[in-house]
Amino acid sequence: MSAKMTLGDAFNRRKKLGADLQTWIQRLSQVGVERRDYRTKAIEGDGAFEPEPGSERRTHRHYTIEECRQRIEETLVEDRDLAMRISLTNQRARSRVVDLQGVERELSVPEMLVLKADLIPKLEQVARAVPLRADGVSVFETGEGFIRHRRIKKVEKKKESLTDKGIKIEEIETIGYDVTETTDYGLPVRDVYNEIDRIQDFAQRVKQAINEANKTELVDL
Repeated sequence: MSAKMTLGDAFNRRKKLGADLQTWIQRLSQVGVERRDYRTKAIEGDGAFEPEPGSERRTHRHYTIEECRQRIEETLVEDRDLAMRISLTNQRARSRVVDLQGVERELSVPEMLVLKADLIPKLEQVARAVPLRADGVSVFETGEGFIRHRRIKKVEKKKESLTDKGIKIEEIETIGYDVTETTDYGLPVRDVYNEIDRIQDFAQRVKQAINEANKTELVDL
């Protein structure tokens, strides 16, 4: 009989197995050789390959190729079984969540994961892309779904002249105005932020529903 665990336990166990697998693969790549390093005065004749005192160093492998392969195989078998049990349980585990329209729905774990990882981020991205209506501007016309406002910049010219006594004086003369008129179709800032908050609240409800579904006991194979 397989050990009893919840969906959440199974997800955590698979993360641990994934880390263990990489550890044993790394160990496997390093168990092919043992080395002996030393310095010698001769490589022929008497005393050939005799280490000088204190120069010898050895490296030893801690596992054999067979041991590493066995642990890798055991890890893969457990991971495969867990993946199958998670897949079967996901179809059975369900949780209730209130959607963006205020309707309570019963969803499976895969449906909620799609909402969390894909659809909700896209909805928030769209909400944040909505143009904001300018604040603190000089509005001269308001219509359905738009406002018009002006930005006015004074255009000035420096004028120099001489007094009767020959003293140079400078005056600033206004020669006109640069005007930019903007038709602003952006939505009110508060409306946009309220929509973002609504989507984020939905994301939190989905997250809580997933956590609740993850308490479902894993099915046996």
